Amino acid sequence: CLREVAGETVPTALLEPLLAYLQSSPLALLGLMGILLLCGLGLPLPEDVVLISAGLLAAGNGHSWVHASVAMYAGVIAGDALAFGIGHRYGLRLLAIPWVGARVPPEKVQTIQRLFGRYGSWVFFIARFLPGLRAAIFCLAGVMRASFGRFLLFDGLAGLISVPFWVWLGHFLGVKFGDDLEQLRGAIDRKSTRLNSSH
Repeated sequence: CLREVAGETVPTALLEPLLAYLQSSPLALLGLMGILLLCGLGLPLPEDVVLISAGLLAAGNGHSWVHASVAMYAGVIAGDALAFGIGHRYGLRLLAIPWVGARVPPEKVQTIQRLFGRYGSWVFFIARFLPGLRAAIFCLAGVMRASFGRFLLFDGLAGLISVPFWVWLGHFLGVKFGDDLEQLRGAIDRKSTRLNSSH
């Protein structure tokens, strides 16, 4: 079951296996942080699914969504910084790797360069809301030797908006529906449909 939320595809069916695997682990949030690190490198799993899952786990364990948000924020920013650092370390040699080149073709590189030329460091802020370009933008920013401090500032500010929202949403749905994942999936789908129809 695939829906789009705020321009990002959300496979709600992924929530069930992810939650089932992590619910019994005392290190659940650490596991989700690890997944966010991989998302920062371009793992084809929507970041919001991981953040919603963190909220659901916090609700199921009786924990605050704020605490979960702090942990997830650290994972998100660390993943983004890892992408930036790899770009900075290896430079244009990265694009010669077939796996990377296939995901960051010349057309995408040109698009990102135009974005930097037009918006400057604000691209880091905007990128947090562009799932199809986010990892490529951060990696290429490292390749282009952009300022790491400005990267952290703008990406961090954007993360303060997106991360708490998705974690709070997961926590809210977890409190409301508890263990009834079928109702939970339906609620997420209905919210997705309303958001799509408003565009």
